[in-house]
Amino acid sequence: MQLIPFNNRPLGEVRKAHFLKAFSRKVENMSILSFGSCNFHCPYCKRDGQYIDHKGNIYTSRKFHFDEVLRSVLETDNRIRLSGGDPCMHINDSLTIAKTVFAKKGEKISIAHNGSSPAFVKKIAPYLEYAAIDLKAASGAEFSERAGLASPALGQKMLENSLRVQSFLTKECGILVDVRTCVFSDTTIDDMLEIAKLISLNNDISKVFWTVRGYNPVKGVAWRKPNRETLLANLELVASAYPHLKIGYRDKWAGENFRYYNCNF
Repeated sequence: MQLIPFNNRPLGEVRKAHFLKAFSRKVENMSILSFGSCNFHCPYCKRDGQYIDHKGNIYTSRKFHFDEVLRSVLETDNRIRLSGGDPCMHINDSLTIAKTVFAKKGEKISIAHNGSSPAFVKKIAPYLEYAAIDLKAASGAEFSERAGLASPALGQKMLENSLRVQSFLTKECGILVDVRTCVFSDTTIDDMLEIAKLISLNNDISKVFWTVRGYNPVKGVAWRKPNRETLLANLELVASAYPHLKIGYRDKWAGENFRYYNCNF
């Protein structure tokens, strides 16, 4: 199977599920399994998912034997998170891993998904403890730009798919969802208010969390990082306008610096 290794291992990366704290749950570790292909081409992808070969594989990915990966999955004490690339490009492998973890360990997994595939999410939902779903922008045009898609029309479709996925998980399945958005120097307070509105209207508000991350510059990408003080001030305004929406902010993907808004602790 095609994976993106971390420290030369398929499960080498470990991250914390910070958003769980907002639901009075322990912030637990997740072992990240990153699939090696994606249907988006985000220019700022932290795993170089914008660089794909003629077979559709991300350049930093390589092949691993499925049995080796499954053995590692069963040996870890952490929550398994299927990420990428994107797990929707590897539906059968994702389902096999999820079903095996549930059968052998009695545990459910997590996914980090770009929100493009309601069909994939419906298949894997019975095996999910919680999920992270991307919502990259408030409009189809900007969504298309941020995700490296072919047209604003496709961007609008993917935006709507992300909202459908979130709604299905929180309303129909009762699964906790961490909606993730990266913001940039040109992301306005109106953009952020619109995203907060979309999340609030499309979800069971008791099951959803919104994580905002400030963009960090990527070589070759012209976008600029937001002013941190302005961004934090905007988050205060959004939190005030949507007091029932739990919100978090982080500077980077890694690290422990995480701020919470509208959380009762």
